[in-house]
Amino acid sequence: MFIETITLAAKGISNGMAFLKPLYWLFGECMKGLLFLFNDNYFISLTVFTILTRVILFPFNLRQQKTMAKTARIQPKIQKIQKKYNVNSISDPKQRQKANSAMQEEIQALYAREGHNPMNMGCGPMAFQMVFLMGIIGIIYYPIQYILGVNISDNTEAIAKAINYSGQYFQIEILQNFDKYKDILATELPKLFTADKIAAIENYKAHMYIGSLDMTQVPTWKGGVIIIIPILCLITSLASSVVSTLIQKKTNTMAAQQQSSMIMMMLMMPLFSFYISFKVSAAVGFYWMISNLVAIIQQLIMAKFFPPKRNIAREMIENTIERRSREESIKKIK
Repeated sequence: MFIETITLAAKGISNGMAFLKPLYWLFGECMKGLLFLFNDNYFISLTVFTILTRVILFPFNLRQQKTMAKTARIQPKIQKIQKKYNVNSISDPKQRQKANSAMQEEIQALYAREGHNPMNMGCGPMAFQMVFLMGIIGIIYYPIQYILGVNISDNTEAIAKAINYSGQYFQIEILQNFDKYKDILATELPKLFTADKIAAIENYKAHMYIGSLDMTQVPTWKGGVIIIIPILCLITSLASSVVSTLIQKKTNTMAAQQQSSMIMMMLMMPLFSFYISFKVSAAVGFYWMISNLVAIIQQLIMAKFFPPKRNIAREMIENTIERRSREESIKKIK
């Protein structure tokens, strides 16, 4: 729903959601630097940008894995407490409530001893990925403003009137049909669309192709070869989910027991990304595809060099040392 809101905001005469504009500017500057570095090759720049964001997210993903490892480690203790009170078998409501309260108190005491906060499940990577996605969508939908530096937002009405705008995505339509619009814009708004700016827009558009595919287009079932982008997006997203699920089943016995829910999650996200890839331009789908491929590599690296079982063992050692340190401190105080 949130992605729908962002994409709908790009429809009509719009230059993005106001509160996201600083983010668009930041990502625009990053892409501008990468385009300069890679001789205006848009998709190499976007690929490098994706890899860099994944590298930035790597420590957060490790932290999330450690949190999950801690949860897996204390799960048998929680189950033992739940079995001890067996709340569901108590028929009397008052007794059941009393037993449930006692069980929750014991579980909270366990969390305190283990130094574990169940509410802190490592949502940082997901939040960061959403931020990066919003930034990517912004620079893809509003490149003339945030990458090429043409002040569209302060001249929206004048531009729309000059080109008789009636499409869905304002800046994307200008980019797609710039050969048709450039003379009109240069005549009607000469201070804004200078010769240098027109040349920059033409050069930018020329690099928005992969072979014959115009990546500014929104894919449709009848759109020809461009349909390959949503399909590849689905395949890579499904592959990423399968790799993640297999790793979890191998290293987390609790996850292996929840097979039906894991299969549901494994299918839900790829199908969702497949659906959304028909709502955004093909360049966004390309970003997701590259992001999925990098995520697969990242998951395999984490499974090889930072396996959850090793994290659990390390967590047990650290917890034992910390507990003994606390006990020694209490003895000294006494």
